[in-house]
Order: sequence, then C-alpha cells, then structure tokens
Amino acid sequence: MPPPLPKGVTFVRGAGAKKYTAVLPGGRRVSFGHKSYQQYRDAVPRRLGGGLWTKLNHNDRRRRAAYRRRAAGMRCKDGQRCIDRKFSPAWFSYHFLW
Repeated sequence: MPPPLPKGVTFVRGAGAKKYTAVLPGGRRVSFGHKSYQQYRDAVPRRLGGGLWTKLNHNDRRRRAAYRRRAAGMRCKDGQRCIDRKFSPAWFSYHFLW
C-alpha cells in the first residue's frame, strides 16, 4: 500500500522516457519510472491520474524483492538513502511502482 500523499498532488503522463510526473503543491514536478521497463504493480491512484502503465505489471515477487534490495542501497550525495527522501524520484518509484 503506497503512503498517503498531501492534498493537491496529481500525476500526469511523463515526458520523454518517463512514466509519470508527480505535480506537487507549489508547482514542483518530479518525473519517475521508465516507459520501457516493467514494474511490480502500478499503484498510482487512478483518481489522481494513475493507472496508465498497468499493462507493464509483472507481479513477480522475486523481482520486486530484488529491486527493493537494490533501491534500499542507493545513497544520495549527502549519504541519506534515496528512498527515504520524501518526494524524490526513487521514493515515488519505490512506493508507487514497486
């Protein structure tokens, strides 16, 4: 289950090679996901603009576990885990695609 989002967050189809762009309150835009790759499950809420990439769901628990282990090891420049930085591309992918 994805974490709750603040009011005003919406998702639009991503530009270029990205699946989604999250539009945050204040106008900040965060693109995440790659159109050519599968994901465990597209959990972006339909009422917020999601459900565009469900055809790429693979529902393979082993692949999900491998991705989540890899993503948990990624560090940002300041040493913080990227998936712990709220509203980063890694955070959105981890919670809404994997």
